[in-house]
Amino acid sequence: MSFNIKIMNFAKGQEKPVFEANRNGKWINYGNDNTYPEYLLDVFHNRSNKHKAIINRKVDMMVGNGIDATTAELQKFIRNVWSDKDMEEIAIRIAFDLEIMNGFSLYVRWNIEGTRIVAVDYLPFHKCRLSVDETEVLVSKDWKNVRKTENKPDSYILFNPKAAKEYPTQVFYYTEETNGVDYYPLPYYSSTLTWIELDYEIGNFHLSSVRNGFMPGFILNFATGVPTMEEMETAYKEFERKYTGSDNAGKFILTFSEGQDGKPELIPISLNDSDERFILLQDQLKEEIFVGHSVTNPQLFGIRVPGELGGKDQLLESLAIFESVYISNRRKVIEKQLDKISKFAGVTEPIKFRKYTIDFDNIEQ
Repeated sequence: MSFNIKIMNFAKGQEKPVFEANRNGKWINYGNDNTYPEYLLDVFHNRSNKHKAIINRKVDMMVGNGIDATTAELQKFIRNVWSDKDMEEIAIRIAFDLEIMNGFSLYVRWNIEGTRIVAVDYLPFHKCRLSVDETEVLVSKDWKNVRKTENKPDSYILFNPKAAKEYPTQVFYYTEETNGVDYYPLPYYSSTLTWIELDYEIGNFHLSSVRNGFMPGFILNFATGVPTMEEMETAYKEFERKYTGSDNAGKFILTFSEGQDGKPELIPISLNDSDERFILLQDQLKEEIFVGHSVTNPQLFGIRVPGELGGKDQLLESLAIFESVYISNRRKVIEKQLDKISKFAGVTEPIKFRKYTIDFDNIEQ
């Protein structure tokens, strides 16, 4: 007697992104399939409401109150009249890129003489790839379909005032360095991505359970004989394609065996107190996501904490701590990098964003 056993591995963890030269030798791939930043954007937009709420509030805290400008030169630079967005609008967009991907990029446009910057435009960081020699940035509308004519990448030199006359349009490309990682940055929350994904999967599991009427899972056994190895392999692949993942809560497992006069048999699968386990997981993943984002008080991000009232003094103290340990440093990154650009637009005043404040008067109303 022989037994044919195939073990299905449903646990597909997060793979560490690999940054290496593309086969054509023109750019450095940003992740295993060259779409790691697109993946991070999808995580932000579609995976965890906690993750998204934290990043939204961080950006608001960093640059949401605008630039404090006193000189005419800085006010002119902020207006950025030759671009479709002013510098305060651009600052919000690069702050999102910095928080989601740990880097940002800008188009910098010089005058004909190459002596002065006349316009700054926002360049989405996920559209950029470094050249192999790291002297240029390649920009594509869609790196997933780069072979299409409309998506073929354009090349720009990295920001270089000495080459402004020869190259009037340049790319200012900034990344936060990650120790031990070359070419591209990892997001500061990269070690928390598993928990962010888990937040989505748990919610999706419960949604699928509701759609299936809270029906338990079943093993559906057909006692019509055991197929050949090739037929079984085909069945397993089809099963893996259709029925793995949190989308399939309440679905069934298909098996084959000899006997029982060919009658199909339904065997209920016990959920083993999964509700309690999901409650425990929710509490743990909240803590892990908060730690990964350096959150000192979840109430600053509109996330209620059971048993805590969140009084005015407590919120102000929490805001002061978070400003000191996180927001101030991230804000300085943007200020420092924009200063490098603004001085070539004739600005002598340092760029300073106004600090975030909580408007308790409107809250009380």
